[in-house]
Amino acid sequence: MNINIIFKNKNKILILIFILWSAIAAYLVCHHAMWRDEVRNFMIGIGATSQIHLIGNPHPFLTYKIEQIFYWILGSYWALPLSSLLISFSTVIIILFCSPFDVKTKSLMLFGYPLLYEYTVMDRNYGISALLLMLFSYFFSNKNYKYIYSGPILFLLANTNVHSALIVGVLSVLWPLNVWYTNGKKWNEETRKAFINGFMGLSGFVVCLITIYPIRYDLAPAHPLEIAPKHHLHFLKNLTFFECENYFSEFFGHKTLGKIIYITLQSIAYAFIMLSVFSLWGNTLLFSIAAIILVGFTLFFSVIYPGRYRHEALWIMLLFALLWIKKNTDQKVIPSTLNKIGLVSFYGMLSVQFILSIMLAFHEVKTPNSRSKEFSTLISQNEILKDSPVLSSLDYILEPIPYYTKKPVFMMTLNDFDFVVPYKTQLNYSLDDLLHAAQKLALCSKSPPLILIVNDKNNNKTSTANIMDNEEENSIREYTYNYWIFTATSEQKKRFLEKTHRIARYPNGYLEEGFIVYELNVDNTAKTSCSPG
Repeated sequence: MNINIIFKNKNKILILIFILWSAIAAYLVCHHAMWRDEVRNFMIGIGATSQIHLIGNPHPFLTYKIEQIFYWILGSYWALPLSSLLISFSTVIIILFCSPFDVKTKSLMLFGYPLLYEYTVMDRNYGISALLLMLFSYFFSNKNYKYIYSGPILFLLANTNVHSALIVGVLSVLWPLNVWYTNGKKWNEETRKAFINGFMGLSGFVVCLITIYPIRYDLAPAHPLEIAPKHHLHFLKNLTFFECENYFSEFFGHKTLGKIIYITLQSIAYAFIMLSVFSLWGNTLLFSIAAIILVGFTLFFSVIYPGRYRHEALWIMLLFALLWIKKNTDQKVIPSTLNKIGLVSFYGMLSVQFILSIMLAFHEVKTPNSRSKEFSTLISQNEILKDSPVLSSLDYILEPIPYYTKKPVFMMTLNDFDFVVPYKTQLNYSLDDLLHAAQKLALCSKSPPLILIVNDKNNNKTSTANIMDNEEENSIREYTYNYWIFTATSEQKKRFLEKTHRIARYPNGYLEEGFIVYELNVDNTAKTSCSPG
């Protein structure tokens, strides 16, 4: 077979791209270690905890319902990664075979960091937003389906996460107003349909708000005014080379040269983000939506809650979706100079994400996001420790562990066993409190309790610095915006080390702190069935 025939056939090229993308995604998934945000939402979704309910949780309902359905079908925790993969596969198929972009643009989109890793390997609700935005673009661009499916999709999109709800709120207001204005400010059939769909989107926005507010289970969004002063101006910095500063110094072997190159590329990446909005110039509706969301995201991430890559990448998904609509509706419009600058910036922004994918997407091959998988493997292979109760100096570090052990862990904030920790309690506790809790658990358990003392968090992804290494008389660690304060004095450390022995030590993961694992020294006293409280 002549290989040129294959590459002259567009569909076969797209199929090859899909196979390649799927192979890389599967490889990354095999090296993935679940971390707390993924497992936390899953456990809430399937009802593993009675401490947290869907109302008052900082995420709206859709992701939880999807995970419930998959768990009901599969009856296994595999529902979490498989649901994420299926959603991502759907998104990729729609982009490859339904979008109006050329092969190069589709490839940049697919192999960029969002769709190759953050929205595929990471099992979060933002991948659902990406899928719904692509579906919205497809149906909105089709005159036969525009007023049938757009509204329901907007309703669902508003209930994936707060950031998507902001997008829906803006779009649901501007779209009907634009239709009304372009129809001579007359109330006709098209205007009526647009307002109905816009109302459905706004209804989704309202449902999102009444589902999550008032927030009861997350300290940060529940107390934005207290936490806001800790934030700084946040202009989508994670879409630039923000996370890669150290890579440049290491690669070029010179700190100053690496810094200069980093600052230069960082500035160019920021320019791409700012100017990319002009790719929609000439279409009043689409440009207005994009401009308002860009400003809105900047304010939201700067004042309300600092965004991470997964949040900020929704800007890329939105812009891609709006450009999709523009390409299908403004085919005869000649691009202006601003359009061309915007398009170059858009492709530049996609190229940055492709570079980030090369630099960051394979990090778990070397450094997993969480050490929970390694720790769970350690205890599951030990007949004595596999049923040990587990507690920690920092509750949230425990949340991924039940995904692997299928058992609850002991939460100091609850003084009880559970699968997740509700972030609603202020807590001042010490190393002595941790030791006493473990000793009480030992009376109720056939296996010795395991105590995890969490490492300090710093910019070194593989750091092992730990409060137990600190020789200060009084060591204090503040967690979750200083709502949890953990203290360990030298005397407490001495008592702790007399009653325990270390069995493992893990460096920090890519997203979560590592920890030292201590096993409580227990005698052969009779065990009882009791409550630790």
